[in-house]
Amino acid sequence: MKLVLLIIVFSILLQSPVLLAKKHWLLQQRGANGGTTCAGCAIIVGLAEQLTQIYNESIADSLARFCKYLPSGFEEACKMLITEYGPGIIAIIEKKETPDLACYGIGLCKHDSPQMCHIFPLPTVDISLAAQRSRVISAIKLAENSRGRPFVFPDLCNEPVIKSICDLIKQFSDDHEPLIDLDKDKFSDVHTFRGTSWRGKDCNDLNAKMYPGRYSTDDAVADTNCNGVYGIDSSTGRTYEEQWCNGTGQMGTVVLGDSVGAHFHIPPEWLTAKDLSIATFADLFFILENEFDWPMLSFTTGYISDSKWKNDITGPTDSLYLKLRKRNRCNHRDFQNIAVNGARSSSMNNTIMRSLSRHKSFDHPVIVTLELVGNDVCSAHQDTSHMTTPKEFYDNNHAIFQYLDTVLPPKSVILANGLVDGRILYNSLHNHIHPIGSTRGDVTYAQMYDYLNCLQVSPCFGWMNSNETWRNITTERAMQLNEALKSLISNTTYKNVKVLYLNTTVEEVFRRWEAKGGKMSDLIEPVDGFHPNQQANALTANVTWEMIEKTYPEIIPPINPFNNLIEKKFKDQGGY
Repeated sequence: MKLVLLIIVFSILLQSPVLLAKKHWLLQQRGANGGTTCAGCAIIVGLAEQLTQIYNESIADSLARFCKYLPSGFEEACKMLITEYGPGIIAIIEKKETPDLACYGIGLCKHDSPQMCHIFPLPTVDISLAAQRSRVISAIKLAENSRGRPFVFPDLCNEPVIKSICDLIKQFSDDHEPLIDLDKDKFSDVHTFRGTSWRGKDCNDLNAKMYPGRYSTDDAVADTNCNGVYGIDSSTGRTYEEQWCNGTGQMGTVVLGDSVGAHFHIPPEWLTAKDLSIATFADLFFILENEFDWPMLSFTTGYISDSKWKNDITGPTDSLYLKLRKRNRCNHRDFQNIAVNGARSSSMNNTIMRSLSRHKSFDHPVIVTLELVGNDVCSAHQDTSHMTTPKEFYDNNHAIFQYLDTVLPPKSVILANGLVDGRILYNSLHNHIHPIGSTRGDVTYAQMYDYLNCLQVSPCFGWMNSNETWRNITTERAMQLNEALKSLISNTTYKNVKVLYLNTTVEEVFRRWEAKGGKMSDLIEPVDGFHPNQQANALTANVTWEMIEKTYPEIIPPINPFNNLIEKKFKDQGGY
């Protein structure tokens, strides 16, 4: 069973570099011409082929080397896959063909459209469509001859033995709630699977009345709200919570958002052949279990430095949560990151927002950041039919605000972010070398964008596109949606919560960075070429806080005068 699970996870890893991270990204193969499976294959084979140059060895030795870099257990699963596909890959690469063609040969890429999708440069001898098709047919025959039968990629999740595992993954990815939550209060004491990386740590997972953000009921013996402040002051006979926290304006931090809010990140070392080693994939399990997201380092709910994962991600950490905690240490652990890769206003309204845990009567108020900055205009679809219309965006957000108005405690605030102008992505990166092309300098971001569009698996066909017209059309729709959101907020009052519009901070972050001599490309995730990186997240936290101070200072809670006493008495307040 363990080996079967590892094979599943490795097949996910194959697809990881170009994950769209939509609702069932763990279970689906998406796109055309082989989609994410094709892209994953081309990247893995491409890395192995680059290792042959770096170490002056055969492709067979490089494939074996790659498997050895994987964590214990994964190596065995990798070897099983190489046993299945290796002979075909070796036969094709030894003929001096490209990694793309090797993946066509073993059947993980499909030649469904006239043009062959390729990430690596085609031979310059003949790049006609007829020549491309001929090369694919020859590669398929060569691969089949190497093993005597056609290749069949298994549908693992339909296998009876592992269907239950896939069902568990589906349940976890659908609900966006902690997988390990014994008392069902939507808080956990486990880091991954939507646990403490995403929400404040549950200090008692056997008691549904003890969780972060709750009004204190009796903290004489137990810490009912998990902020690390409890017990009785013998000099006064009162609880420390009553003396140092009650009435100080406690306020939690919540983000309802997309992959930007979740802080999507794939380590660039994974796609850089010269950096591959045993250390490269040491945190593979952790990264998979957190959906390739790093909410504990994000601009809204970050709370820990990156030093723990120095092989995977680097840069400073700052967040709205840390700023509120600095003002009032009684806010310790009171955060929830309800951000989902691929979320847009419709999915937020239909399901995601209900993953939030906040009781109108029993819990402290919160500042909610509604962060949906791109997916309403972004998808892999190569037209405008899947873009949200201004009316749909207006209605979806109105429904979100109405729902939050019924569940959030009084004095809660919603900061609704506008969409970004994503043209900055192409403008900043198009002529830079992507990590997968770093060995020979042969793959630019513009080429990567076009490759993903050929496979129809791009996170954003409109903005990640060498066609300027499409980039402009996408931005035009994004600005229309922003106007609809502004209109909704300026013309609608909600009974229980205050809703405020906050201009997207991304453009301001990039402007300031460039003014200080920085390159805008240094703020974008190097693998996907789409998300803000760790440095950008920390800067976004600061710029957002400055905007709040300047525009809406009335929503910022006061500084707790007892902070020093809390720190002296309770130190790190139980940590995270």
